[in-house]
Amino acid sequence: MAATIGAVLALLASTVLVAGAAAAAPAPTPLRTCEKFGSFPLGGGVYVAANNVWGADTLQCISNSGARGDSGFVVDPAEHVNTTGPAGYPSIYRGCVYGYCTGGSPFPRRADQLGTVTSSWSTTGPTDPASTYNTAYDLWFDPNANQPGRNTGAELMVWLNTTGVQPIGARTRTVALAGASWDVWQGELDGLPVISYVRTVPTQSVSNLPLHSFVADAVSAGVVQPAWYLTSVQAGFEPWTGGAGLRTVSYSVTQKGR
Repeated sequence: MAATIGAVLALLASTVLVAGAAAAAPAPTPLRTCEKFGSFPLGGGVYVAANNVWGADTLQCISNSGARGDSGFVVDPAEHVNTTGPAGYPSIYRGCVYGYCTGGSPFPRRADQLGTVTSSWSTTGPTDPASTYNTAYDLWFDPNANQPGRNTGAELMVWLNTTGVQPIGARTRTVALAGASWDVWQGELDGLPVISYVRTVPTQSVSNLPLHSFVADAVSAGVVQPAWYLTSVQAGFEPWTGGAGLRTVSYSVTQKGR
């Protein structure tokens, strides 16, 4: 009888283990898009990854593991052959873009009411050694907090590195911001003022970069108006040729810590 009871208990234990295994969370479904302007949410909707092939018709795809805590993406493939400008801007953003706003975003917010806006971003270079590209933040401003289309105020870029491609316009000065030296370029794109800060010593990652310091400098330069709204903070790559393997390992941006 004791042996029989033991066998029953063993069977019950085995059943519980099998049931527990069956109830385990399923593996995340990888996310991927090859559409020119395809996108998918990351971090539970806090961020959006966008393929954004705006300057070419060549193939480019972005993908993510699908895990909730994964705020990165990888570009693969990227078959670009541009020589006069970027093929696209595969990127991750927080804020409002063409009327769509990410969940719980602190943006749009007026330039003179930003407080602190900090970002940490880790990247790795392409697997294609012949690639030409730059790695850059893209901050957009508009007089209208609820702009449903293209921003009409100004564009501010912060370049962490470049393989030799240059920003729009001409270099006007050099400034010291966020513990580094930056060449400042100013120009226009389809009538929109563009100011770009290019790090003189390239890097692939930053931690708690004070983006508000760049906004303050752009306001002082008269490129951004204090009453304009920062609508989104984007971070990505501008591949001209190649670009396969460009990767955002992790990304975050907060305004006053949220």
